[in-house]
Amino acid sequence: MAARPTWARSCGERKAKELGFENFPIDPFEIVREEEILLMPKKPEQVGVSGGILFNGDDVGIFYSTDIASVGFQRFTVAHELGHYFLPGHPAEIQKSGPAHISRAGFAGPAIPIEIEADHFASGLLLPTSMVRRHLAEEVVGLEGIETLANVSLCSLTASAIRTAECAPYPMAIVVSQGEQVRYCFMSDGFKQLGRLTFLRKGDGLPDTLTRDFNADGANVASARRACEATDLFRWFEGDRSVILDEEVVGLGGYGLTLTVLSSEDLPDEPDEEDDGEADLVESYTPRFAYGR
Repeated sequence: MAARPTWARSCGERKAKELGFENFPIDPFEIVREEEILLMPKKPEQVGVSGGILFNGDDVGIFYSTDIASVGFQRFTVAHELGHYFLPGHPAEIQKSGPAHISRAGFAGPAIPIEIEADHFASGLLLPTSMVRRHLAEEVVGLEGIETLANVSLCSLTASAIRTAECAPYPMAIVVSQGEQVRYCFMSDGFKQLGRLTFLRKGDGLPDTLTRDFNADGANVASARRACEATDLFRWFEGDRSVILDEEVVGLGGYGLTLTVLSSEDLPDEPDEEDDGEADLVESYTPRFAYGR
């Protein structure tokens, strides 16, 4: 069975609304308590998997890793396990191989359909589209707006960046990279309308940009340094026209990853869509990324 990320994300959003959450932050720990699920934090010295869920008759338990100090990561892990709990078919699928299921939440694990769906459920639960859009409408375009979203939602910077790219009413793309390679890329609908673009995929080499130069010095990433300069759409995506963008780069610390935000306040919210005879870019592949910082 193929993963249904859009469906799973919608399920997460509906669950947040059903439970009465109307404003940030949405607390997955509160949901666990309300559902009378046993919550078990792992000891910091127990490294490896991010979390898991245990079904024992009518009793359910969730455990999550604390060796990664990021509150955003821990919250996402618990929300991921709630995905396995709430999404139709997941409990039965999990229990086919036993009562316990171990996860690597945050799109960092293998591309298994129920894992992909649990990650997208968590994304929708913690960062519902309506709330994200309402927040972005009042914020500065670019990294600053993403950081304020992370702060109010108590989600990681990367999770907030991804949802911003998915929900933004203006052109924006985010790229997470490691060394000279792309880990994943997300574009807003407005960004996809900037021209005939080459979609960056996991494992692609970074173009000759500020980001690649930034990554060449590991201290930039480890120390969470920042950099910003003007770049061109063509340089990143080989588009059919030149569009000047802001390239904002920040290292994500010990995860060894870098977040790049490509945007511009000078672009209209809805660029004229060019008729290129092709369908809009959709989720034609499943990116695997780590929600960390």
